Amino acid sequence: MCRAALCSMRSRARQVRLGVACLALALLLPPAVVADTGVLDRIKTARTITIAYDPNAYPLSFKDADGRPRGYSVDLCSRIVTAVKNHLGLDALEVAWVEGNTPRRIAAVANGEADIECGTTTMTLARQRQVDFGNVVFVESGGVLTKAKARIVAIEDLGGKKLGVIPETTTERRLRPLLEQRLINVELIPIKDVRDGREQLVAGELDAVAGDRLLLIGQVAEAGDPSEFSLLDPEFSVEPYAFAVPRDDADFRLVVNTALAQLYRTHEVDRVFERWFGEDSEPTSLLETVYFIYGFAD
Repeated sequence: MCRAALCSMRSRARQVRLGVACLALALLLPPAVVADTGVLDRIKTARTITIAYDPNAYPLSFKDADGRPRGYSVDLCSRIVTAVKNHLGLDALEVAWVEGNTPRRIAAVANGEADIECGTTTMTLARQRQVDFGNVVFVESGGVLTKAKARIVAIEDLGGKKLGVIPETTTERRLRPLLEQRLINVELIPIKDVRDGREQLVAGELDAVAGDRLLLIGQVAEAGDPSEFSLLDPEFSVEPYAFAVPRDDADFRLVVNTALAQLYRTHEVDRVFERWFGEDSEPTSLLETVYFIYGFAD
């Protein structure tokens, strides 16, 4: 064998041994070294937290005339931002906003486009296959909005009519079996959000709009003439709202839940509630129970 060939073989042998050694070292490293950077680390490095919200879900989450995100859910998220800033020891923390309906917000958190979403997202087991959730922030039920002159007084009156609903939502999934069980022949029309549904309802393109009851009430308030609308309460669903966060990040979820617990425990959440639902309004007994249960102490 020539000298050059022998040297080449020895060089390849050293490379193989080096590769094996590197692999063994990687296997011995603690998980934190090879794991992806957590949400808190990303936020600290960027000095920015990205929040997905619903621009058309008044009064929980909406965009005001100046283009600013506002509402009950947004106020709670603003408190969470402060908690994250304090936890990370930052002097300031910028907020970037991503707009979208529920499926869009869930996807934004799942794919890392957003760190948290603050809207009207119902926590379900199916959605927990994509994201995690903080503790419950609101409890709502489903409703159906119609025009008063249509004289639709029960869900059975929707037979043969067009009903708007946001696709891939808990409203759609829970409404379909109810309609099938009662043999009500309704044409379900996809809508972008409840505002889109209300606008199509006013234009005569829909006969009714299904969604979370409070959001439908918000659309009536925005329309300016409540007498134009009628709201059915078929009670086809109960919607526990919670903020979606990335899966498998216990540290970030703990900061979120700690902030919410402080708001509940100190009754600061009552002031947020009054701000968006009126001084004469009060949380339901079920929502009061949510505040009590999740008002954890350290």
